[in-house]
Amino acid sequence: MSTRKKKRKKEDDRTMSQPKDYHEQRLRAAIYRRTHAEPGSVNDRIPPQFISCSDDGKICTVSYALKPEMRNPMGWLHGGVTSAMFDMGMGLLVYYNAGFALCPTASMTVNYLRPGRIGGSLIVRSEIVFQGRKIFHTSAQAWMEDDPDRLVATATASYIRSLPPGSDPAIQKDASDSKQTEPAERKKI
Repeated sequence: MSTRKKKRKKEDDRTMSQPKDYHEQRLRAAIYRRTHAEPGSVNDRIPPQFISCSDDGKICTVSYALKPEMRNPMGWLHGGVTSAMFDMGMGLLVYYNAGFALCPTASMTVNYLRPGRIGGSLIVRSEIVFQGRKIFHTSAQAWMEDDPDRLVATATASYIRSLPPGSDPAIQKDASDSKQTEPAERKKI
């Protein structure tokens, strides 16, 4: 067995030996950290609400409240907002699985299947399809909370790990606040 496979197996064994709610607690913390890192940002204005995650932390389901300001001129959910929700849902899952490293979106494709209704909640289920050392491929599905059998949209995306694990400035700020010191500077690429 190669060194890489041994390392991955060791990581998988360690992850699987965690308590059942281990990934849930850490994903909830990741969502909170990213949505509160920059007040007034898109992440702050369209905050996801955690619903569930798989035992291995590779699948996560979140919901978004669809507010009147998210509508397009026809009164339905705006396609750009749908895209942002997908990017946040898949991006948060990648952020968590990359060891809290910021991973910019390299590409994303959204397929709009039917309109989303303002006033309800959109459920987004994201999954990591492939995880390499530097790249993550993800897929996601979205549906209205009250109509789970009819998809509103689907998406696929790729994310690139450009910074080392734990490099998120929000984590560094959290750590420095608890120590009463200045936040660490972000590493240059």
